[in-house]
Amino acid sequence: MEYRILGPLELRSAGRPVALGGERQQKLLALLLLGTGEVVGFDRLIDELWDDPPQTARRQVCNAAAAVRRVVTRGGGRLTTSTHGYRLDLPDGALDADVFRSLAEAAETAAAQGVPEQAVGLLQKGLDLWRGPVLTGLASPSIDAAAQGLREQRLQAVERLAGLRLELGEVTSLLGELTGLVAEHPLRESLRATLIRALDRAGRRGDALAVFERGRQVLAEELGTDPGPELRGLHAELLRAEPVPAASGRSCLPFDIADFTGRGSEVDRVVRAVGARDNAVVTVEGMGGIGKTALAVHVAHRLADRFPDGRCYVDLRGFTADTTPMTSGTALELLLRQIGVPAERIPADPAARRDLWLAEVSGRRVLVVLDNAADAAQVRPLLPGAPGTVALVVSRCHLMALEGAVPVSLDLLPAGDAIALFRRIAGESRTDAEPEAVADVVALCGRLPLAIRIAASRFCRRPWTVAHLAEQLRDRQRRARAFTADDLSVAGVLALSYHHLDSDRQELFRLLALVPGADLDAHAAAALAGVPVPDAQDVLEELVECNLLMQRRPDRYCLHDLVRDCARDLADAAHTPSELDSARRRLFDYYLHLADVRGRRSLPGRRGFEPDLAWEPELPPSRSEEDDVRQLRAEYKNMVAVAEYASAHGWHVHAWQLPCLLMPYLTRVGQRSGVLELSRNALKAAQALGDRCGESMALTTIAFALREAGRHGEVLEFLDRAITISRELGDLPAAVGGLRDLGSALVQAGMLGDAARSFTEAVALARSIGDQRAEVNSTIDLGFVDCNLGRYAEADARFREALAMHQLDGYVGGEVVVLINLGWLAQLRGRDAEAVVALERAVRLSREIGMSRGEGIALAWLGVTYRRQGRIADALAAGREALESARRMDLREPEGDALNGLAETCLAAGRIGEAEALSWEAEELAMTGALPMVRARAHEGLAHAAARRGDHASARLHWERAVELYPDGAVDAENPRAHLDRPGALCMRCVRGVGSARPAVVREIASVG
Repeated sequence: MEYRILGPLELRSAGRPVALGGERQQKLLALLLLGTGEVVGFDRLIDELWDDPPQTARRQVCNAAAAVRRVVTRGGGRLTTSTHGYRLDLPDGALDADVFRSLAEAAETAAAQGVPEQAVGLLQKGLDLWRGPVLTGLASPSIDAAAQGLREQRLQAVERLAGLRLELGEVTSLLGELTGLVAEHPLRESLRATLIRALDRAGRRGDALAVFERGRQVLAEELGTDPGPELRGLHAELLRAEPVPAASGRSCLPFDIADFTGRGSEVDRVVRAVGARDNAVVTVEGMGGIGKTALAVHVAHRLADRFPDGRCYVDLRGFTADTTPMTSGTALELLLRQIGVPAERIPADPAARRDLWLAEVSGRRVLVVLDNAADAAQVRPLLPGAPGTVALVVSRCHLMALEGAVPVSLDLLPAGDAIALFRRIAGESRTDAEPEAVADVVALCGRLPLAIRIAASRFCRRPWTVAHLAEQLRDRQRRARAFTADDLSVAGVLALSYHHLDSDRQELFRLLALVPGADLDAHAAAALAGVPVPDAQDVLEELVECNLLMQRRPDRYCLHDLVRDCARDLADAAHTPSELDSARRRLFDYYLHLADVRGRRSLPGRRGFEPDLAWEPELPPSRSEEDDVRQLRAEYKNMVAVAEYASAHGWHVHAWQLPCLLMPYLTRVGQRSGVLELSRNALKAAQALGDRCGESMALTTIAFALREAGRHGEVLEFLDRAITISRELGDLPAAVGGLRDLGSALVQAGMLGDAARSFTEAVALARSIGDQRAEVNSTIDLGFVDCNLGRYAEADARFREALAMHQLDGYVGGEVVVLINLGWLAQLRGRDAEAVVALERAVRLSREIGMSRGEGIALAWLGVTYRRQGRIADALAAGREALESARRMDLREPEGDALNGLAETCLAAGRIGEAEALSWEAEELAMTGALPMVRARAHEGLAHAAARRGDHASARLHWERAVELYPDGAVDAENPRAHLDRPGALCMRCVRGVGSARPAVVREIASVG
């Protein structure tokens, strides 16, 4: 397989193009190709693929990756999934950009060895790989940046090739090419210089001078600058004169850091902003220690020759320890002196100084760096404002009130640049042997340049290994010492921003150190501080504006790790332990309350408990089930972090209640990763409290976590223990719920008879305590087992009894559940018209009450029924709507069912490739979500597609795999068995236009209730 990005994205195998799929798959592959050999994180992929990511973005990334994996695997590549993202590994020479770079490097080697002819051939071969602009038609921040970088590499190769050809005596053939290139890139001085040399060697000195003059005009008009030293020197040579020295004026800039590393895009943004306007103001903003001053000074030195009349620098002391910010009058005096105004001419009145400053810089080309600015009011009188002048303003605050300024915000260093900075300071000879430890150190430094510099400098002066340094940085107390050098410390630099806050802002900032999770919103912050939500929102926004908080997503806020250390030290100094525990309790209660309230709609009618709340905090509004799921999804990792903290620090109530309150959400979205450890901690906490109710709930949660791992024996054991405890406590509603869970586990284990007995007992127990809702739901469960056992009459009677009970008590959501089951049962009996009536009614009622989950599931099976009737267009529409609904709600099992149903419809429509792609998506989702029934059905779809293509060997393998994946006793296994036993047989998955006598299990339907 050949992977081509030097032009439109193109894959070729054996000389023929390979289809990839839609734009999202193409963009995902492009991002993976640009990061070949490195893990590309999920969060980065989401940010690159969407401007406004949907709630299902991660799932859609997984779906796209499944499609990409199928393509690259066939071509000898390898796409691996990790906990952080995806990594693409390709055979050597598979990517054209790598081949181009290798050829360019080989050309340089040949030139250095005195073989220019060979160098010319290698460069030309590399340039021949280009088919147009990089990744034409695909756009994202990383793709655009990479395309720009590759364009620059191509231009460098073009220039190098032209120079080599000129050395070999090629002149005439070069002139036409160079003239076109200069016209295409008029601001590229090195290309223009090569053209001037070629014209001079051709005896066309006048034309050469004209090309120089045109370049001078273009640079002046476009960038407001003069030609650089190379062009000026070449011009002087043409005139038979000595090269003109660069103009020089007074410079008060600090020295440029010799090991300045990275920040290429930010430097380019500042340079472009300076060159785009006759006079410019550029603000460089970011948190303390992020490298703002280093970047501003570096850019100032880079631009120095554009400002021959002076380069000024003033530290305004906006954030300096034990010092008040410099007044504008004092700063003006320093600026006037730096441009050569004698002290006796500088007036005492600040307004007069301002007037003199403006008069002195008028008509001059002056660059001013105003460092460490407190606010816009301090800076505004210092701006030169005259044409030809530029001000670079450095501040920890967002200077939004500075009119006309171009903001350049600095974020943390990218990992690669952070590692490069550490290695440059620490020494490559000592770091090359420990690349993993270097990465650890950089991560522990939070990719903050100041922290990296101090840690690397300390390392240089010690006989340590990098791993030893990393071990020191893992300990918070030792980390504080490691980030201190003489009178400079990371904590001290960060604390300067804190000391400029009002007292209420300072208090919330300190308390943010108590948050165990990665981020928070205004409601969590309000609970933490015990203040109204609008007040918390105002403080959070102010903390963002002064770069003490980061905002990676709308309305979500997070602390840098080293800022968190600073806040924690301040909190310990300012608050008593009881005050800090009270704040923690308010925050932890907020998450308990959120999990409780937002989980109620997920599994209505299930047993539960009232959480132990010291107070009832304000929750964000929710208008629908989607809002419930969205809020829980946003806070899930934070809730896990709270539960882990609670378990580790003896907060036993929160340690068991929070995981158990999350059960409806976990059940709804099929989330099981990490739940086992969480639920085991919950069990320990409940046992430590002697809380038998909590113990029962925790046992149920453990069983849920173990279920998809196929550890059926343990699942049944834990559920038996939970039910026993509930009976001992006299908590019969909980016992009913446990019996239902036990029945579901038995179904999954293929023990259908035992499951029927468990559900029957649940029905009887619910009836004995008068819990009609639990009785109805248990009846539906029992009907589900009847369907699997082929007892359709019994199932029909149970479903209709449940329907009547729900209609009697007016519970429309329950009616929807029963209608879906009745529609499914009608499908199994070959009564497709009856199924359509039930499922269409379920869809209509779901929409009336906003029950998106029921709507999506009903649509999925309605699409299946339409396909069985031969209504392919209707089936496609229903299937796509079901898939969209499942993804919007982030429901894994319904999404898998929708994918499989849509794949079956596409196959019936003759869209074999699309059907196969959907089945692979379902298979990928089922693997990551541990959904064996969905995965088995996906293999059925792949088998049908292979059979349609005439690949009967592959079809048989997929049908055999489906049989293996279905649990014992699952009637769905009869579908693949029919094909294995009788070639050419029809099953429920492939019939079109007629009913099917073969039953099939729809496992998701049972869990709706």
